[in-house]
Amino acid sequence: MEQLLVGICEDDKEEWVRLLDMVTEAAEKVKAEAFGSAEELLESYYPGKYDLIILDIYMGGMTGIDALEKIRKADGRVTAAIATTSQDFALESYRLRAARYLEKPVNQEEVRDLVQTVVRKKEAEPHYEGETNGTRIRIPFDRILFVEQKGKKLWIHMDDGRELQVRGKLDDEEKRFPAEYFPRCHKSFLVNLAIIRGIDRELMTFVMEDGQHVHIHRQGFFAAKRAYEQYLFSIADGWKET
Repeated sequence: MEQLLVGICEDDKEEWVRLLDMVTEAAEKVKAEAFGSAEELLESYYPGKYDLIILDIYMGGMTGIDALEKIRKADGRVTAAIATTSQDFALESYRLRAARYLEKPVNQEEVRDLVQTVVRKKEAEPHYEGETNGTRIRIPFDRILFVEQKGKKLWIHMDDGRELQVRGKLDDEEKRFPAEYFPRCHKSFLVNLAIIRGIDRELMTFVMEDGQHVHIHRQGFFAAKRAYEQYLFSIADGWKET
């Protein structure tokens, strides 16, 4: 199992130590960090940083609910749980897609069940695995904008603005991406069709949702354009069926 990344936001030090112990005992490979305030958590947060976040509601400054609302604006994927002595915010927490509402004192069985649920979710997620700085990483396909060959490394451009460098050649790694969603539009690029805003015919590029341009090989322009159009048609057909 790949390492599970957990963030705990709790202003009571004894409580966060208890939660850290429970989380690390709930699965084989867990890396957990604790934050004493919502502001501290948000200061270092970025989408994809954690697989699971556990937040207290009542803290000295911003509440855990307010913090989760801010996180949800940028990250709809992370599993979140609320740990508190009050039931006052139960409906609000579920509106923000909290997976659990843990009533204090939290017990080990509840935490183990929560962590194992996140582990199963992570293992089932379609993903790419590579190596960066000697560490194996696992990246969900739908977080990848495009993949670029630069020298002897692949640069994986993420939807949160990060660029991860992975050892490998695009010729070898291409087959590890689903071809129907990641066509080879250029000798140096694979592109995620699901995150394309449109095509710039003059520049011969795909324009991504974040405004970046991905080059399309001149000779393969119409094939790349057709692949994108077929993807859009497949989505439209899916809407009709529903």
